[in-house]
Amino acid sequence: MNLDTWLAFVLASLILTITPGPSILLAVVHSLNYGVRKTLLTALGDISANFLQMVLVGLGLGAIIASSEFAFQVIKLFGVVTLLYMGLKMMMAKPQLPQNSEQQSEISGGRMFASGFMVAAGNPKAIVFFTAFFPQFIDPAQPLFTQMAVMCATMAILDFSWVMIYALSARKMLGVLQSRPRLINRAGGSALLCASGYLAFSNR
Repeated sequence: MNLDTWLAFVLASLILTITPGPSILLAVVHSLNYGVRKTLLTALGDISANFLQMVLVGLGLGAIIASSEFAFQVIKLFGVVTLLYMGLKMMMAKPQLPQNSEQQSEISGGRMFASGFMVAAGNPKAIVFFTAFFPQFIDPAQPLFTQMAVMCATMAILDFSWVMIYALSARKMLGVLQSRPRLINRAGGSALLCASGYLAFSNR
């Protein structure tokens, strides 16, 4: 993966990971209830599940590239359409936010990690998203393993960083999100629409 492609990937990933999703909202509530330090385990559970999902997507893309480059190009086109659809659907959907509990309680680190893992792993849209997103930056002529390793590591670092940034500013962020719940879906949908448009025209 050359530098220009990686920088484009970083920019697109940054826009997407900054948008509050289920894992970020869970981290916000955990931070308020159990503290920022323990929320590190929630974030680690989140990126562990996402990393496994990205590996599964990488293995599938590897098989497609090996069998047919034309099929891979079809996947790329399908990815742009999928991101467009997901963006429009998110913007029109009714947001659902977790409620913050005022009661401070104890919880084991294992449960914190497991909850972060399960929220991320229980989102089937993640695999669809990674399948749509990653091919836009893959060069079939270059080794897939190296490209996927760079993209997976980059996405995991950005994801972890934003989860913890939201956790650190939890009280303020939860108040903003609960007072303006549609902000989440509109911001996320707009990010997906922008990514879809950028990826569609960047391939021409």
